[in-house]
Amino acid sequence: MDQNRTPLLDALLGYQKKQRVSFHVPGHKDGIVFPKKGKDTFQKLLSIDSTELEGLDDLYQPQGPILEAQNLLADYYQTGKSYFLVNGSTVGNLTMILSTCRAGDRVLVQRNSHKSIFNAVQLSQTNPVFLSPVIDEETELPVGITKKVVLEALDKYPDAKALILTYPNYYGMAAEDCQEVIETAKDKGLRVLVDEAHGAHFKLGQPVPESSLTFGADIVVHSAHKTLPAMTMGSYLHIHRDARDLTDSVEKYLSMLQSSSPSYPIMASLDLARHYMASIPERMLQRILAHIKQLESQLQEIPQIHVVTGEGYRYKRDPFKILLQSSSDVSGYMLQKRFMSYGIYPELADPMHVLLILGISDQLAYSTVPHIIKQALNDLPSRRRQPNGKKCMPEPMASLALNYDQMQHLTSIHRPITEAENGISAEDIIPYPPGIPIVLKGERLTDRSIEMIQYWRHAGARFQSGKAVQEGKISVFDL
Repeated sequence: MDQNRTPLLDALLGYQKKQRVSFHVPGHKDGIVFPKKGKDTFQKLLSIDSTELEGLDDLYQPQGPILEAQNLLADYYQTGKSYFLVNGSTVGNLTMILSTCRAGDRVLVQRNSHKSIFNAVQLSQTNPVFLSPVIDEETELPVGITKKVVLEALDKYPDAKALILTYPNYYGMAAEDCQEVIETAKDKGLRVLVDEAHGAHFKLGQPVPESSLTFGADIVVHSAHKTLPAMTMGSYLHIHRDARDLTDSVEKYLSMLQSSSPSYPIMASLDLARHYMASIPERMLQRILAHIKQLESQLQEIPQIHVVTGEGYRYKRDPFKILLQSSSDVSGYMLQKRFMSYGIYPELADPMHVLLILGISDQLAYSTVPHIIKQALNDLPSRRRQPNGKKCMPEPMASLALNYDQMQHLTSIHRPITEAENGISAEDIIPYPPGIPIVLKGERLTDRSIEMIQYWRHAGARFQSGKAVQEGKISVFDL
């Protein structure tokens, strides 16, 4: 197909040109009815913020420009079917699990998944078994699960129906075992569902890692807005060519879970993002990668930080992410605070790191960044942090102490974190970002999980679990 086509954007521009007066929603009337304070900023975009009018198609029964745009998307990613998502990858993760798993099904879940995966598991009332990934020694970050762990899980739980993976992790580490893991699960008859939120650009070719779509994953979700030039909440869901039997179920849940008033600007940006990626010439990609290499080299000269540049144990590195490690005396949160005070806003910080996500363009100005960061960190110590093992994951395989039905009928109480060992957590303990749970609701608290909670607390993490954890308490079921 002609990837230069942008059918949805073209349809919106045609509507913008033809319409004289709006007698339909939305109420801003092409941006005319809008507060003066923000009108100059919003008006151009609002002129294409339309609804399901004649000629603009319907996301849930596409027959015109949306259908053509989604067909172009499927052609680019070489899938059986691809869809625009206007409620982010969260709705994609909910859909791929609800459309393939039934209440009571045993599912294998990669432990370092996003909270939306665990929410989907809970909503589907499945019976999860959590598989812990290997830990990269240099960064102490969880990467991906191994074939060995999957085989051990299948030996213990031969009734498993699905394997749910996250690839790459938030930090851009793409597990080298992913293809082998997917092929192993498929050979055993499992559906393989992949949250590939940070891999929408994995079609670019070396040195960018490959997409799990090429490994045979049944459903893959991409956060287009994370790495492609798409608007926030714009994402993709893909069904593999060999999994077309899932189409009806996926479409049913997408129409149930997504807004009945999808954003046309978001969808048009998804159409454009696909076109942009398909149009990048090899010489431009090489220029972009050369600029990134130069930036990494300059950052390496700053003594207060260490740039993670190597391909670590069992993973390939996404070149569009730069991971900075702090010195021994300074947390990643402190580095982030210093960066922001000088006008540089990273993607995230954790107790040891700051993550920078780069744009896929040779027009971005990075030349002044090393000098600014050097200024921001000038008075900080430069000793290299030594690994301390605090990011160890739980046992290789774990299940919930209570199922979701049992949890619905229990009350909870607050206990001091230091006195909560052996209790069963009544909440997910999630430092955000990156939104990966330390403890899941229904899990028994161990000395290791309590140590991890305390480690993140004292480092300055923000938790998406109410105020209790911030105040040194944790919600447990009153048994």
